[in-house]
Amino acid sequence: MQRLYFWLSIFIFAAFLAGCVPVSQPIEVKTVEKSASSTESASPTADSARSYLNCLSPALKMNIERAAHTATLLPDGKVLISGGFREEGTSEIAIASAEIFDPATNSFTPTGDMNEPRDGHTATLLPNGQVLIVGGWNQSSRSSTAELYDPRTGMFEYTGSMMAQRQGMTATLLKNSQVLIAGGDSARNTPQLTAELYDPVTKTFIPTGNLNNGRSAHTATLLTDGKVLLVGGSSGSGKVLSSAELYNLETSTFTSTSNADTIRYKHTAVLLQDGNVLIMGGSNQNDWTGKYNSAEIYNPKTATFTRIFDMNRKRFKLPDAAVLLANGNVLVGGGNRQIEIFDAQNQRFILGGQLDNDYFYSVLTRLQNGRVLITGGYDPNIQPTDQAWLYCG
Repeated sequence: MQRLYFWLSIFIFAAFLAGCVPVSQPIEVKTVEKSASSTESASPTADSARSYLNCLSPALKMNIERAAHTATLLPDGKVLISGGFREEGTSEIAIASAEIFDPATNSFTPTGDMNEPRDGHTATLLPNGQVLIVGGWNQSSRSSTAELYDPRTGMFEYTGSMMAQRQGMTATLLKNSQVLIAGGDSARNTPQLTAELYDPVTKTFIPTGNLNNGRSAHTATLLTDGKVLLVGGSSGSGKVLSSAELYNLETSTFTSTSNADTIRYKHTAVLLQDGNVLIMGGSNQNDWTGKYNSAEIYNPKTATFTRIFDMNRKRFKLPDAAVLLANGNVLVGGGNRQIEIFDAQNQRFILGGQLDNDYFYSVLTRLQNGRVLITGGYDPNIQPTDQAWLYCG
């Protein structure tokens, strides 16, 4: 049996070698005999276990340290990385710089700067290949401005402004090519009840229905039926929400759905291949001391949330740090140094590699070649990094 396991391990390694950068840590496979209500994490049962190769690359270097930035896959396969903040003494300084990652050379090249510095903004790839940059903190206030990045010129130009100042909002590309901007903190540091739509044809923002709850640091996920699921977030005054609601473009309304299993904000959500939504991590009102390793799944057909096995590590401040892989699994690589893979078939979390530190507000971007680019973030001392990594998909 030991010899069989040995040759099986060699076969798995060879199969992944062409697309991965292996390191010396062993493959992690565990067996569990726990119920889904357990507060501890688990791995697949013995009869359905899968092996995951730890294929985290050595660290790459961006041109600048950044956290709370955006990283957007462009039509040509390159990645636009924009904004975020850097550390200056004890201050967090929003930045306007942008750079391009080229997966053909694994290199970062500066491109034109944004028209104003931003962190906590959003970036959305439009059908015409341009990238819509919206809101965020511009070092003096929360911004209502928006700009478009054109990959053909490498430049940013202002487009129409939002109707409200926002940071920590969500931006969702709808099936009609408009972009839903929902929630976020206002100029008065209170979560917005309002939502608006960006029309790429007229390059203007127009109002749409109000949320049932003001939300900031929530998630918004486009469902297969075209509706948008908003989950959790902060409603201000230290209150964290478990409530969820659905935006319907046809009626321009937000309708409440069932509550999530757990109150959470600064979490992440990913649409799975079966149409369900995986919600992971986050925190309660205690923020750093209230981090979660819990996870749950929203089923749009039944409009219900179901608690599943926990992640292996507690993590929060990871809104853009989880991506769907081509095989239907999910790579989670933020809010903690430990990388994990969600096995969608068995609904368990498998340990992957480790970064050199815990990183918060880092961004994961799935590349056209199947690999995942991990960029930036800040460590527990609020020090942003210029490091980036590749993980095989």
